[in-house]
Amino acid sequence: MDLKLLDTKTAANEGRWCTIYHPITNEPLDIQIKLAGADSDVYKKAINKQVEKKLKKNTLSTNLEQEETEEIDILVACTLDWKNVEYEGRALECNPENIKFIYSQFVWLREQVDIFINNRANFIGK
Repeated sequence: MDLKLLDTKTAANEGRWCTIYHPITNEPLDIQIKLAGADSDVYKKAINKQVEKKLKKNTLSTNLEQEETEEIDILVACTLDWKNVEYEGRALECNPENIKFIYSQFVWLREQVDIFINNRANFIGK
C-alpha cells in the first residue's frame, strides 16, 4: 500500500471547498467555504496557541464561553476563503473579523465547518 495515496496533510494544508447546507431543509446553499483540515499546519498552530495561553495563565480549565471562543478561533484560522457569503444583503469579504462574526452568529454553520475540518475523508485525493 502506497501511503502517499492516504496523505491527508498535503490536502489539509491546501484546503478544500465545503458546501454549506440549509440548517432545516438540508438543501445545498450557494455558500462555499475553503477550509484547512485538522491535519494542517494552521490547525496545529491554532491549537498550540491556545494551549500556550492556558499554560501561561497556569490553568487548563475552561468554561463554556471560553471553549466556544477557542473553537471559533480555530475555525477562523482554518478558513482560507469563501464564496457567496452575504449578510443583510451585502457580500462579506473573507477576513478574520467577518469570519469570526459569521461563526459566532450562526452556530449551525459553524458546526458544519467544524465537522468538515475534522473529517479526514474530505482531505484525501483530488
